[in-house]
Amino acid sequence: MTGFLRGGIVSAMAALGLSMLVSSAWAEPIRIVDESGYEANFDGPVKRIVALNRYNTEFVRAVAGSDAVAGLDRDAWMDRDYWPEIEEARVVAANQGQIDYESVVAQKPDLLIVPRNGAWQEAREKLAPFGIPVVVLTGWDVLKHEENVSMLGLLTGNKDRADGLNAFFRKHMDLLAERVSGVEQPKVYFEADRENVTILKGSGWHDMIAAAGGRSLFGDIDVATLPESNRNVNIFTVEPEDIAAANPDVVLRLTPAVLAAVPAEKAQALVAELKARPALADSNAVKDGKVYLMSYYVAGGVSKMVGALQLAKWLHPDRFADVDPDAVMREWIEAWQGAKYPGRHTSSESR
Repeated sequence: MTGFLRGGIVSAMAALGLSMLVSSAWAEPIRIVDESGYEANFDGPVKRIVALNRYNTEFVRAVAGSDAVAGLDRDAWMDRDYWPEIEEARVVAANQGQIDYESVVAQKPDLLIVPRNGAWQEAREKLAPFGIPVVVLTGWDVLKHEENVSMLGLLTGNKDRADGLNAFFRKHMDLLAERVSGVEQPKVYFEADRENVTILKGSGWHDMIAAAGGRSLFGDIDVATLPESNRNVNIFTVEPEDIAAANPDVVLRLTPAVLAAVPAEKAQALVAELKARPALADSNAVKDGKVYLMSYYVAGGVSKMVGALQLAKWLHPDRFADVDPDAVMREWIEAWQGAKYPGRHTSSESR
């Protein structure tokens, strides 16, 4: 049901992040306050959501099913093995920053969900005349997982499903916190699927490394001191000389976000290339055989919880000998996403 909305900052609750009020009867009004302090009110559970960014779309599908996904972005949809049930007609954007507003309106959604690093301000302006609320929800944020999922359960009338997903997440995050408590934290050079592109504090990837009992190699950089052209905490370009000087204990390289596992030959070639780089060749990581590959699917699974489990198993093998991140990933993909599990998405053939 399409709701109505009121913009602006609301009460002191907004300063605390997402807050929610729900009445006992499912048909009664639902009120949320999103990450930006924006209040949206609905006259009952919503049925149609346009969700931009793969993490957001995954959460909608996990909590409310594929029919609730009224629209998504092409970056996510292009992996056809992951979204076989979602037809191309539901693609309404190139990505979270390039939105086709006519396509959004044509889907007649109850709301649009955009992460905080997406074009949510522009979207609010463009969609206000059509009465379509724009809610800021950042599915890639490890620290906001439970409130984000709870909000979707509230919005869609699927509280039990949302509670189950949060229990799945919390079970493994609590295990991580318990077992990495007090450990020595190896320095981890995290590289995106591009050479010399890493992350800084403020990125969900940084939080994933911390949850795994590691220390992000460039996590102490003050973003405010950087030139404006290189302040993206999720895509930070670093000089090879700085990588060499920082001397990582572990190298973790991500591979492109496709559901199919990376072929073994390709994985071996990429690891060999990493080990041969002048910036890494003399590092502790290469000397100790700690160069690892992980796909974006594993790294991002359940708000990066699966990625943290896998990294923790590599960083602290004695403490996680009984943990099988691959089994956790299978449960996420099959039980919560309804997709076919493709097989292991990691490689540790570093020697």
